[in-house]
Amino acid sequence: MNRFALFTDVSVNPQRKIGIGGYLLVPLSFLNTNPDNIERDSVSGQLKTRCFSETSSTKLEVQTVLWALENSREERADSAYGSLQIYTDSQCVFGLLRRRAGLTSSDYIAKRSGHPLAHAQLYRTFYEAFDQLGFLLVKVTGHSPAESHDTVQRIFSFVDREVRKTLAQCLDSSADH
Repeated sequence: MNRFALFTDVSVNPQRKIGIGGYLLVPLSFLNTNPDNIERDSVSGQLKTRCFSETSSTKLEVQTVLWALENSREERADSAYGSLQIYTDSQCVFGLLRRRAGLTSSDYIAKRSGHPLAHAQLYRTFYEAFDQLGFLLVKVTGHSPAESHDTVQRIFSFVDREVRKTLAQCLDSSADH
């Protein structure tokens, strides 16, 4: 049975409401690699990124996980239920499973305003994906000192840097036009 680790991260420009989502899908066994043996180029060469418009940081975090799951479906085709671990530094994504009962029982209506939640459809889609795949969410501490990095933190720091770099390039190229 193939088991995978999926790393996701985002970088957003709130003023322009655009952001970059990125993901890296690796065999779970890759996490047994000594962190000193993982090179930035090997991570950036496998990283997939996508530009999202009309987004916010919260929205982009969920959009990126859903896009990564959809986009990596073929690579994970022979994987069994529960064979995927998603690594994220997003408090929103990490907390969605804990919040599921409350969100579904309120039918995704905000308690204070009585209005539907802005990201209700994204949350529903996230829960559908969870029900289909049974993935495990793992919270990564973002922006920790490099000398304290284990394998997961080293991989995640490379993903984070590449996503931020891609956003900067995207903003630079759109400013030129």
